[in-house]
Amino acid sequence: MKEIFIFNTLTRKKELLEQNNPPYLNIYTCGPTVYDHSHIGHARASITWDFIVRFLRYANHKVIWTRNITDIDDKIINKANELNLHPDRVARIYTYSFHEDMNALNVAWPDFEPTATQNILNMISFIEELIKNSSAYQIENDIYFSVSSFKSYGQLKGQSIDELEKGFGRIEPNPKKKHPLDFALWKGIKSKRGSETSHSDYGFESPWGKGRPGWHLECSAMNYAIYKTNLDIHGGGDDLIFPHHENEIAQSESYTKSKFAKYWLHNGMIMVNGKKMAKSDGNFITIKEALKNTTGNALRFFMLNSHYRMPINYTKEAITAAQNGLNRIHEALSEYEINTNDQIQENNEYTEEFKSAMSDDFNSPQALAILFKLTDNINKETNHKTKPELQKTLYNLSCILGFNLSSSPKANAGINDKLISKIIDKLITWRIECKSKKDFVSGDKIRDILNEANIEIKDLPDNKYKWQIKY
Repeated sequence: MKEIFIFNTLTRKKELLEQNNPPYLNIYTCGPTVYDHSHIGHARASITWDFIVRFLRYANHKVIWTRNITDIDDKIINKANELNLHPDRVARIYTYSFHEDMNALNVAWPDFEPTATQNILNMISFIEELIKNSSAYQIENDIYFSVSSFKSYGQLKGQSIDELEKGFGRIEPNPKKKHPLDFALWKGIKSKRGSETSHSDYGFESPWGKGRPGWHLECSAMNYAIYKTNLDIHGGGDDLIFPHHENEIAQSESYTKSKFAKYWLHNGMIMVNGKKMAKSDGNFITIKEALKNTTGNALRFFMLNSHYRMPINYTKEAITAAQNGLNRIHEALSEYEINTNDQIQENNEYTEEFKSAMSDDFNSPQALAILFKLTDNINKETNHKTKPELQKTLYNLSCILGFNLSSSPKANAGINDKLISKIIDKLITWRIECKSKKDFVSGDKIRDILNEANIEIKDLPDNKYKWQIKY
């Protein structure tokens, strides 16, 4: 397998991927805070790490992938108060919703999916060690990390403490902190329940009183609990570079006295119609809402059609183009007998080009271009032996990118209602009968009806046909 080069946010350059602890490649990616349904920004991140892990495994790396769930947070408490539900129930509802979305997007399950509430004792031990080595301090029943104690603070963002202080991200205000950038490791509960519907006192017992862990702390504690060693790759959205990932580095390296992660990978953000996605702007789209108008395959195609580090713009036109591109792949795979038990082993010019593209910082747009090169050659191929071989390569490479093409093009085109599919098939059969009886007027009229419904028909020999949604 070719050498793999990846862009490391920490060094700001492409580097050869080398394992810290062979034969395993340890990867940790930040998962959602489960206080609402996941949005298309979560889809972008999830699809990114999914296709990267798939390729690394294809490249014979023994990947151990962890993705966390933040199931205790102020946002969850607020949602619990809003819905008059216990915070734990809110977290479970939206964790289930997230898993539904991941299945719809064909995102593989990680090897580990720890939650914050499962790791409270690990976090308390982590904090105790930081206090012991003077990296953290107590204010009343809060515990803060001292950024001044960590000389390399700001290395991931590439800015000094003074520059960072001018304002980035999620920083807790407290006039008693030693430094404005000091961040909470433990948030003590200061107020008692105000009413029967308030959950502001939800927390856990600790040596410093009842409270909740700081958001940044959980990832470090989970990593150490699972891997017991340094990470190879830490991934997340580029909005997490500061303060979240910067703080992870500071607290982790202060705890272990060694490098936290060798490579830092960050996916670009998603915009909607040229604007940052925000509920206040009315352009906030959940994954479930997006999937009402398209499919998981099409959404994945849209995401992969841009390099993972680049920002992307979600528009109706872009999703239409993605579905049309996906239809081309489906068309090239028509009449190919898919065997999901096949092992991806073949080596040919297409697989070599694919490996080269993906080994250069996971260049998915170039990988898709190779898939289209394959589809064009499949459509031109007349040799009955060569064509299935090309189709097998197309299918296998599509699987490495995470597409689920084992179902029919009709299902992947967005029609899940069997009754509607049956009606369309009946209309097309009726049209074929009209043509066989030389009743071309009626046949053309049926075709016009289907065209108005955006159903595209392709006539084949022996009165056979294919149809798909025309976007």
